[in-house]
Amino acid sequence: MKSNKSLLAIISFLSFLFVGFGIVLPSWVAFHIGGSRLVGVVLMSSSVTAIVLAPFTGHVVDQRDRRQVAMAGQAIRAGALLLIAPAPFSNDIAGAILLMTASGLGALGYALQGGALSGLLQNIVPPEQRVAFVMRLSIARQIGLAAGTGIAGLSIARFGSSTSAVGFAAMAAACVGIVWTIKTTGREAKSSQRKGILASSREALTYLVSNPICLVASVTVGVSFAVIKITNLLLPGFVVRALNGDSSLFGTLEMAAAIGGTAAVAVASLPGVVRYTEKHTLFLLTMTGLTLVIFSLTRTPLVALIIYGFAGVAWSVTRSAANGHLLTVVDTSVVGRVQAFTTLLTGIFGVVIFLVPLVAPETAEATLYIFCGAGVIAAALGLRARDRGCLKCRRLPA
Repeated sequence: MKSNKSLLAIISFLSFLFVGFGIVLPSWVAFHIGGSRLVGVVLMSSSVTAIVLAPFTGHVVDQRDRRQVAMAGQAIRAGALLLIAPAPFSNDIAGAILLMTASGLGALGYALQGGALSGLLQNIVPPEQRVAFVMRLSIARQIGLAAGTGIAGLSIARFGSSTSAVGFAAMAAACVGIVWTIKTTGREAKSSQRKGILASSREALTYLVSNPICLVASVTVGVSFAVIKITNLLLPGFVVRALNGDSSLFGTLEMAAAIGGTAAVAVASLPGVVRYTEKHTLFLLTMTGLTLVIFSLTRTPLVALIIYGFAGVAWSVTRSAANGHLLTVVDTSVVGRVQAFTTLLTGIFGVVIFLVPLVAPETAEATLYIFCGAGVIAAALGLRARDRGCLKCRRLPA
């Protein structure tokens, strides 16, 4: 059991190492090909893919051997990174198509791998330990994210975008087989009976409608992950236009957020803190939106690093607590499809976010940070009201 937990930590570190690469590399290439508008289009491709393929990914995770699904997801992510390599040397249209395709494939691979690993985690970790374990697991993820974003920024500055993409893709491909070393039984490796995609999706929606606590938990995860899409879209342009920085500053900002998030999650995972954190996830989500608004007002790199570090604290703890709570309240047999639902929500939020630069192309990234931060605050307050309603219903006598 301990070896399985250690393997999950290693896999999570590596997975988020490649998330860090996938944040910095395509966004930086897209910005220099077509500005923030192309960054929005490229990132929107991942959201559209998540929306369209959510029923498929959830169905596959819950019906297939989850180790094999995780391996397939990693292989797809490696291919997505490789597709970025020729983009800097292509014309505007070809470069945009390559980046959009890579973004979509990356989203597909991440959804398959993430859902499969969540199912494996539920079978390895008892329900009463899941929030604390997910918080500790987030430390490995944050370290991976910090390393990935920092390495990507420095690698682009030293070796160029294309060479970096080839190197990152080779690293991702070399890690495909690691998940197979997790020890499982046939019952643990895959979940429910074989069903069609439509019947499988209807079952998951019925489950969420009949379990409002699970529904609120799922939406909270979706909103918390949408924050990453906001900063992925706006940070490159904000670095160049508001902070007069380059790729090194871009990577350093992302690394500062990841380091701050790692330290915060380490504290939040302590036994005396984790229960408090889980109960106040929606308050933390509100603070996350507020940090985006405050960050929009910075104009010097040092102040930006400090504020962005605090932003990383807020959204990392929120994301970890929300995800841990979701894995605690949702049944293992439907976890892949429920997580696909959260991915669907995140994708819808992402489409709205990524359309903003196209609808308002002259609007500064700082203004868009304010707009998106206010949206996160509004969503958190709405979920808080709904959550209180669920608790009142639970207290009513039968």
